[in-house]
Amino acid sequence: MSPTRYRRIAAAALALLALAACKGEQAAAPAGDTDKKGETPSGVVAPKSKVLNIATVGDPETLDVGKMSGVPEGRIAFNAFEGLWMPAQETGPPVYGVAQSHTVSEDRLTWTIQLRKDARWSNGDPVKAEDFVWAWRRVATPGFEADYAEFMDFIAGMEAWRKGGLTDWSQVGVKTEGDHTIIVTLVNPTPFFPELMAFYTFFPVHRPTVEKFAEKWTEPENIVSNGPYMLKEYKLQQHLILERNPHYWDAGAIKIDSIKVHILKDTITQLNAFKEGKLDVVEGGIPVSNVPQWKGKPEFRLDPLLGTYYYRINVKANEALGKKAVRQALALAIDRESLATLTMKGLYGPSKGFVPPMEGHTSTTELNYDPKKARELLAEAGYPEGKGFPETTLLFNTNENHKLIAEIMQDTWKRELGLNIKLENKEWKTYLQAIDDMSYEVARAGWIGDYADPTTFLAIFTTGNGNNDTGWGNPQFDTLIKGAFAERDDAARRKMLEEAEAILMDELPVIPVYFYKNPLLIAARVEGLKPHNRDVHLVKYMDLKP
Repeated sequence: MSPTRYRRIAAAALALLALAACKGEQAAAPAGDTDKKGETPSGVVAPKSKVLNIATVGDPETLDVGKMSGVPEGRIAFNAFEGLWMPAQETGPPVYGVAQSHTVSEDRLTWTIQLRKDARWSNGDPVKAEDFVWAWRRVATPGFEADYAEFMDFIAGMEAWRKGGLTDWSQVGVKTEGDHTIIVTLVNPTPFFPELMAFYTFFPVHRPTVEKFAEKWTEPENIVSNGPYMLKEYKLQQHLILERNPHYWDAGAIKIDSIKVHILKDTITQLNAFKEGKLDVVEGGIPVSNVPQWKGKPEFRLDPLLGTYYYRINVKANEALGKKAVRQALALAIDRESLATLTMKGLYGPSKGFVPPMEGHTSTTELNYDPKKARELLAEAGYPEGKGFPETTLLFNTNENHKLIAEIMQDTWKRELGLNIKLENKEWKTYLQAIDDMSYEVARAGWIGDYADPTTFLAIFTTGNGNNDTGWGNPQFDTLIKGAFAERDDAARRKMLEEAEAILMDELPVIPVYFYKNPLLIAARVEGLKPHNRDVHLVKYMDLKP
């Protein structure tokens, strides 16, 4: 997902064998298999390596699966690490990863999970049940910098442990029986538990490596992972290289030898690289001005995507943004229908609520375009025609589409409300840091669902949540979300979540703009890249034609 942050949203993993230069070039063969001319001893030319080339919007904020929360980071994690369950090739329930079977108790609270005995780390060590338990304990340890630490709270005792109220780990609802069995006791029945386990926050880490290298454990020369690929090279602001993990339990089924992640912040550069055959996939960032030339071509595909594009409001940034009426005025001044249909070429749908359309949830409130009401609200807040409004900057991460929409917001708020909003763009890592530090007033954001339930869009705005980053909190909202997690009656739970979204859309610490779809450019040689509504595409499912 997420998080998007375009998570929290959003990026790609690509790799190349360590000594291969680019697509179509011959990879270096293992020592002893070729002579100096790149031929086998029998004189047969060594086969070319299959290298997938894609791009990401910037350097990953971190490669630590326990700390990450962005899409660029997540795409690397999903290829280098493996959880108990993993995302399927296309939209649908997750599939087994390190797990090979499981049972659930009659009360739906206890999950007993059997691990496959042939799972291995990239250094050859066996993957054990304790590797998962230690990783989860690490994320939930008080003071550990994990935006998704709250995800651990689904497990009995984890919230108390995470907040320091429980110091006896044996009282937490996760146990191991031998090396290949994990027993998890949940606080409440959680039907989407496998989807949580398929999310990178729950991936295992190699304890000896983390303890030996501390913060440097994710550097290419140190990192040990358990997925189908392993990180071999990382050059800041240039690329990351992943290659096949020979110890992966299903290594024989992996068809692509390596992935090269090109760090290309400019989407026009990405498009040009695709045209020249230097990239195999471009996703999530095709400038709308370039869409007409690709729409209708076999390389273009528009996939469903469970996500929302929105603006965060730092309610503590200044007196004006702390007022609900001001935030409501900003929201009502936006003509989402025109923006989605005309400006964005119909690629996206206008979002009048925060939760995108999904089975079992209906948004009970709508943000309609009402500039007259917006002006009245702004005047009631003490800023008639924008007079006296404090200096405010809109932050976005570098991207042509984000820039376009930010300029539309700037023009809209000037035209409809008389506000002079400044624009500022930052590259991915510094943008995320500004969000984490809350050193912004208004900021572009996006959220891709981490699992198929409305709580993945709403729970992030509970008070103190690591992904909130708005300074906003509401006790009634918190109570509804907590109640929804515990409620076993589907109708009552649905009502709670609808009420929670209504509060969020009344208070508006976030202003939704449109619901995502995923425009992709896919080279003809790429096989197996299926539509996935959370934009998770594992390279292990793919192949490259000659």
